Amino acid sequence: MAILTIDIGGSSVKSAIYTGELADRKQFYSPENLVKMQENLDEMIMYYLKKYDITAIAFSVPGIANQETGRVDGVSSLRYIHDFDFIAYFKETYQRPIYFENDANSACKAEVHLGIAGDVKNALFMVIGTGVGGTIISNGQIQPGEHAYGGEFGMMLVDGRRELSELGSAVHMARKYSKLKRKEYTGEEVFALAEAGEVDAVTATEELYHYLALGIYNMQYTIDPEYIVLGGGITKKADLLDHLYRKLAEIMDYGQRCPIMPKIRIAKFGNDANLIGAALTAEGK
Repeated sequence: MAILTIDIGGSSVKSAIYTGELADRKQFYSPENLVKMQENLDEMIMYYLKKYDITAIAFSVPGIANQETGRVDGVSSLRYIHDFDFIAYFKETYQRPIYFENDANSACKAEVHLGIAGDVKNALFMVIGTGVGGTIISNGQIQPGEHAYGGEFGMMLVDGRRELSELGSAVHMARKYSKLKRKEYTGEEVFALAEAGEVDAVTATEELYHYLALGIYNMQYTIDPEYIVLGGGITKKADLLDHLYRKLAEIMDYGQRCPIMPKIRIAKFGNDANLIGAALTAEGK
């Protein structure tokens, strides 16, 4: 059974064929409007349909995958995707079973069923990309909450007015740094400049580490998970955990002595987790 799996993100859209593993990957940058997004997705899907016997199409989406209405609810960096009859469009156009799941839940499924979290009953998944998303696992089950906003960690206010999705995102860090320098930089470039000692880059990355650690601290003492699992592109940074534990140690000295240092794991599948998890959704997991 070949499943076409597609991960729609705030910065890019990735795709692959899933038959127990990922193959024939493709990618395009997320456009600025819905019309262009539909055109790009249709072109991508037709490429695969001409090459493979596709039994289902599965999507990982930003926001809440409303299984009753077939729409993507909530908020995300792709605002236009929430004004679209998502499932109806693709089902009518391609006459195949269509599945969709929240991006963080997709990543969580991949790590629980096939990755690093199969042995954990109570955990938090924190996916760091253009924004910050997440999933709460309690007794081995995803807990969406009363309004399906459970795990929307990016909406946490971490400096009184600004959200973790802004202050804890390397994408937003790079945009802020680029504005300061009047030149475009990627997150990877800002990290490299910081390692070389460039003062403004050091300030930018230190702020990022601080707010990520602050979010992790708040989640640990609110939900008290066994582990917090981090996913997303930033986890490719080899010394990420060193910086987060350094900042956590500082934060835990602010006030009363805190007895629990959060235990952090890096997701096994990295940026592939959403693609794998969406395919697992199509398999009924």
